[in-house]
Amino acid sequence: MTKGIFEGLKVADFTWAAAGPIATKQLADNGATVVKIESFKHPDSIRLGGPFIDDKPGINRSGFFADFHSSKLGIGVDMNHAEALEIIRPLIEWADIVAESFRPGIMKKWGLDYDSLRKINPRIIMLSSSLYGADGPWSQHPGYGAQGAALAGIQHMTGWPDMPPAVPKGAYSDSVSPRYALSALVAALIHREKTGEGQYVEMSQIEATAQLVAPQLLDLQVTGTEAQRAGNFKPGAILHGVYPCTGDERWITLECEDETQWEALAALLNDVEGLNAARAQGRDALDGRVAQLTAPMDAFELMKACRAAGVPAGVAYKGSDLLEDPILEARDHFWPLHHEEMGTLKYNGPAYRHNKTPAKLRSASPRLGEHTDQVLTEILGFTADDLASFRDRGLLQ
Repeated sequence: MTKGIFEGLKVADFTWAAAGPIATKQLADNGATVVKIESFKHPDSIRLGGPFIDDKPGINRSGFFADFHSSKLGIGVDMNHAEALEIIRPLIEWADIVAESFRPGIMKKWGLDYDSLRKINPRIIMLSSSLYGADGPWSQHPGYGAQGAALAGIQHMTGWPDMPPAVPKGAYSDSVSPRYALSALVAALIHREKTGEGQYVEMSQIEATAQLVAPQLLDLQVTGTEAQRAGNFKPGAILHGVYPCTGDERWITLECEDETQWEALAALLNDVEGLNAARAQGRDALDGRVAQLTAPMDAFELMKACRAAGVPAGVAYKGSDLLEDPILEARDHFWPLHHEEMGTLKYNGPAYRHNKTPAKLRSASPRLGEHTDQVLTEILGFTADDLASFRDRGLLQ
C-alpha cells in the first residue's frame, strides 16, 4: 500500500475554528497521525455552527466541522483541570508537532508554551496561529477571520463604490493563512531532518492575508493611489462581470480581454450592433445590456458555448452544483466517508495530487471524544485502570 507523504508524522492538535484545523487536515489526509484535543466543557466552537445534517443541531452533526477534520483522531480532555498534564505530557513526548490556534497566552497558562514543550521533547515543532500574532498591541484582543480579512484590507476593496463593503462569504483569512502555516511546518520539518532541532513557528493570520494585497500596497507606495471598491470591474478588460441567467439565482461570469473575445461574445448573444452601442456609452450601459441578453439564457449552455468560442466564462456555482460537477467527479475530488451520526457524506479531498505518495482520506471527522480510550491506551500506553482513575477525577470529558 502506498504511503502518504506525511506517513509516520505525529501531531498533537489543539487548534480550533478554521485556520488551524485546515492546516492540520492537510497533514492528516496525507498520512500523519493527528490527535485533536478538546472537551465537552470547551468543544471546538465550529461544532456549534451549521449547516447541520438534516437541519438538526448537535455537537457531532456540523458539516462545517466535519469538512476540516477528516482523517483525525479526537480525544476529550479537560485542559483546565489541574492534573491535565498527566495525560498531555506523554502526548507531547509522542508528538513531532504541536499545533494551536488560541489567543496568545492560553498554552502558557496550561504549561504548554514552546519553552515548556521543548523541555519535554527537544525535537518538538510548535505552530502557533492567531489573528494578530503573539506580540504587538492587539495580541490579546479576541477576533475571528472576518475581522482578519477587514484588517488585512480585503473588505475595503470588495463591493461597489457607492455601497458599503460587501464582505466575502466566510472568514477569508481562515482560508489563506493555513496554506502559509503548512508551508512553514514543512520547512521546519526539513530543518529538523538536517539538524535534529525543532523550532517554534508563530504566525499572524492578518499578516498572512495581507500578502494578497501586495500589488495594491505597492501601487499606494509608488503612486499614492489607494485601491477602492470597483464592483466587478477589471482594469483593461472590455467586459468583466457577473450576469443573471434563467432559473433560481443563476448567474454567469463573463470576461472579454481583447477584441477577438468581444466579437465572439457579441455574436453568441446575437446582438452585435446593440452591444457595440452600449459599449460606446460606458461600462454601466454595457453591463446592463449584457444582463438583458443573458437573463433568458441557460447558464450552463451559455458557458459551454462561450468556451467553444474562446470566451472566458463560468457559471457561479451553488454548493449543490459542486457535488455534481463533472470535472470534480472525474478528478475524484470528493471522498464519501461514513460518520456514525451523520451517515455517509462527501468530504473535500486535496486539490493537489502527489503521484508517488497520494493523499487518502481515511476516516470521517471524529465525534467529540470518540477516540479517547484508543489514543490513551494504544498510543500513550495507559491502562484501563488509568482511564478509570482519569474519569473519576474528571480529567476525561
